[in-house]
Amino acid sequence: MPPTNTDANTASNTSGINYSPTTAAIPTAHPEPSATNSFIFYGMAGTVGLLTLASLPFLVVPMLKGNALPYMNIPLAKYKNLFDKTLPRHLKRRRPGAPPPRFIDLGHGFGEAVVSATQRGYVATGVELNPTLYFLSIWNVWRHRLWWPFDARVRLVCGDMWKQDLRFGEQDVILMFGVQSLMTRLTAKVQAEAKNDALVVLYRFQLTLPASSSSSPVEVAGERVGAKGKGGTEGSNTKAEIELLEVSEEEFSVYRVHRPIASTGAGAAIEQAQATASRK
Repeated sequence: MPPTNTDANTASNTSGINYSPTTAAIPTAHPEPSATNSFIFYGMAGTVGLLTLASLPFLVVPMLKGNALPYMNIPLAKYKNLFDKTLPRHLKRRRPGAPPPRFIDLGHGFGEAVVSATQRGYVATGVELNPTLYFLSIWNVWRHRLWWPFDARVRLVCGDMWKQDLRFGEQDVILMFGVQSLMTRLTAKVQAEAKNDALVVLYRFQLTLPASSSSSPVEVAGERVGAKGKGGTEGSNTKAEIELLEVSEEEFSVYRVHRPIASTGAGAAIEQAQATASRK
């Protein structure tokens, strides 16, 4: 049977239709974090946490104790120049058979200065307020075969330097890396207790006179400043002068204590003997 016109029109219409399959929307899958990324993230978080905990004894604990002195270290190269170049220029020559010079570090940290001093023949004392640093300094001196508390060449004290018996009046060299707010108090202690010809070494800071004194802070090398203090012997009331010797390239300010000799009494004889011995 031949096709009708209707069938031909229908065929032509249907043949023009473009049949395409309907594409369904497929959700995009987000890739899960790899084990490497997780390791890096947790590693960084753990490192930050450990560094925070490690900083507590050096930054936070001193603040909680009312001590505004977070731990700051002096480079070892500067210690070497201090002991090998700067101090020999100013230490008085010692007579043969004299006891070794005495050194004290006020705030000894890990004990690097104490070790350096003992290696050069000093009897060294260190005082440290931070108990964590104190115990680390014991390990450090042991590492250099200084067996504190059995070795007479070294002495380590844990506590407040203003309250401890540090034999301050026996020290030939006094070292401190503090802050400017402590300089007035340290100046008063040096003038009251330090012996004649003692050297005071400060890193990055300079001594000032007590607030009760009308004199200005020490600024010019060779200038002397002084105030009445207790003196090197009980009951004396001598005027200790402090002379700025130099400010080194390593930022060490070096001072010498000049204590006039009393005119009468047993204290005068002792001071006279100390002054004579230090100059031989």
